[in-house]
Amino acid sequence: MDRSEIEAFVKRLYAARVDGDVQALGQAFADNATFHIAGSPENSILATFAEGHGEVMGLIQTMVDTFGLEDFTILELLIDGDKAAVRWRATVNQFGAGRSFETELADFIEIENGKVVSFVEFLDTAAAG
Repeated sequence: MDRSEIEAFVKRLYAARVDGDVQALGQAFADNATFHIAGSPENSILATFAEGHGEVMGLIQTMVDTFGLEDFTILELLIDGDKAAVRWRATVNQFGAGRSFETELADFIEIENGKVVSFVEFLDTAAAG
């Protein structure tokens, strides 16, 4: 994929997340994908690691079921080869808790053969947890 294809892919990936489109998200991740929410598992249940398509999709389904996104904006999108760094902001609606908050996140994505093979997300685990 060239730079413009990666940019379009990343934007479709985030559009699917904002829409809660788990099927589209599933198609974007490789069979051997990993998804890591950075942080200390001892201090936040959100800090986790999923490996393989099934585990990644289980994590994504939980995220979609728990957190809705509004006012989503990509603040920065940097692409270097097959990697992308994305800093974004959104209002997060935490469904079970009935609350919402505005926050910024940073994601680091690696793409191979048109699929996500590694997704690392940095977020405010204290605010979300």
